[in-house]
Amino acid sequence: MARGTGTSSAKMKDVAERAGVSIKTVSRVLNNEPHVQEKLRQKVREAAEALDYVPSQSARSLRGNRSYDINLVCHVAGSNYVNSIQFGAVFACQELGYQLSISLLENLGGKSIAEIRSAFEGLMRRRKPDGVVLLAPYANDEKIGFVLNEMGIQVVRVGPVDGTQNQGLLVEIDDYQASIDVVRHLTNLGHKRIGFVRGSQDQRSAHVRYSGFCVAMEAAGLVVDQELVRPGAFDFAAGYDAGVHFLGLKQPPTAVFASNDDMAAGVVAACTERGVKVPDDLSIVGFDDAEIATRMRPFLTTIRQPLHDLGARAIHELIGSFNSSTSKNSAHRVVLDHELIIRDTTGSPPK
Repeated sequence: MARGTGTSSAKMKDVAERAGVSIKTVSRVLNNEPHVQEKLRQKVREAAEALDYVPSQSARSLRGNRSYDINLVCHVAGSNYVNSIQFGAVFACQELGYQLSISLLENLGGKSIAEIRSAFEGLMRRRKPDGVVLLAPYANDEKIGFVLNEMGIQVVRVGPVDGTQNQGLLVEIDDYQASIDVVRHLTNLGHKRIGFVRGSQDQRSAHVRYSGFCVAMEAAGLVVDQELVRPGAFDFAAGYDAGVHFLGLKQPPTAVFASNDDMAAGVVAACTERGVKVPDDLSIVGFDDAEIATRMRPFLTTIRQPLHDLGARAIHELIGSFNSSTSKNSAHRVVLDHELIIRDTTGSPPK
């Protein structure tokens, strides 16, 4: 039966009777409290669905002093990375009986603590969320972390962070190992002259991916030629500019590793414009496995980040922490698997 529309007359005691459990157990399941057997959780959820039971949000809030709202804070709109994580977070919130609200707080990086505090105090007055999901680059901003901790707001961070932000909840992939996997793939194909397009310098992932690239190059007995390392901004234009630079060199690279798929697509565009064949003349690898990876031609070899899963897992970890006796400052790191997806943009270097 479909989920309820709010018109059902079923009450919590009806769900308890149908599931054969106590009202307290139903309440614990619906409020996602820990230490409930999975078999009981399933029975309660099936009974609630069969009866088309929809708990009153306002009543839940009054009983538990919660808003049942999670606020996801991001710095930019229209980003595939951000949007994909948002979708995963939305589905998880729906599953767990919460609402996900989105706050676009642009240009917080570099602001004073007073300005950051004012922004989040306004957010808390408007939304009163039970917790906050921080995406990069805000996940790694020391001042933002200080303000949220000072305000007593429970936070889960998504993406790699440095040592100053390694407290609390963190959900990520191993960006460092993923970069090593890319370099190994290219060197196994025979590439030795490999270019790299960096990401935005205010994002920790850009530095971690570059570190993995450098270590893997050294491990393969290769030198990182700084002429083949270009700045980037995680956007198409930066990748295109890097591609123009590489192709204009007297000795261009035989392969390029771009720190995300948008920049990799920009490199491919520069090749197409100049009649350079991919991968016959130049191999290209991206990072993320964003939608563009399979919409461009040729299909892009890339690192798959489970972006939906990152968003969903962040929500599960955050909501699970509300009923935990563990200190909110205790470090808890969850690392999801990544995968190298080999498609059409990599091959052996030109003879």
